[in-house]
Amino acid sequence: MNIESKFNEFTKEMKNFKLPHWNDLPDIDLYMDQVISLMEKYLTYVAGSDSKTLTPSMINNYVKLNIIPAPNKKKYSREHIAYLLIICSLKQIMPISRIKEMIDIKLQNSTISEILDYYSDLYNRTFDEVINTTNKFIKEQKTTDNIYNNAAIFSAIISSRCSHLSEEILKIELPPEENNNKKHKEKKK
Repeated sequence: MNIESKFNEFTKEMKNFKLPHWNDLPDIDLYMDQVISLMEKYLTYVAGSDSKTLTPSMINNYVKLNIIPAPNKKKYSREHIAYLLIICSLKQIMPISRIKEMIDIKLQNSTISEILDYYSDLYNRTFDEVINTTNKFIKEQKTTDNIYNNAAIFSAIISSRCSHLSEEILKIELPPEENNNKKHKEKKK
């Protein structure tokens, strides 16, 4: 199979991958090993094949740091899974503390179920837009030499620029006293 076919097959698979919405989540509480299995299923294409999306120690740390609520009698609800879906799908490109800040800002006016539905819609739509942008880039290339390597570089640059943009927007979104507190803490270190 040539590179173009592999790329087209991959993008087709990725277009079929969708993050679940609130109503797609199990409505029964789960033990940690069940949560891990479920998250691996939900996030198959998010972390890549080389890395673990979620481990028990990660979940325990998220609880300890108050990033997600504590489980109820060692069981995790839809609420926990919603948090974990958002965290795990963003943690490769954004610090966990920033992800929590984004969720907290949204929680001021929305429930976690509404946030997950909004996030999943946006996540699913965004991938289609990124694929379309990358395909447009490929078609505009003057040469076919290293075209997919160039597309990988292009995609990495998009990721980098979007990550920077996201950081700057969050600085604007945070109330001034929170921004000042963060700067003060950073100076102490």
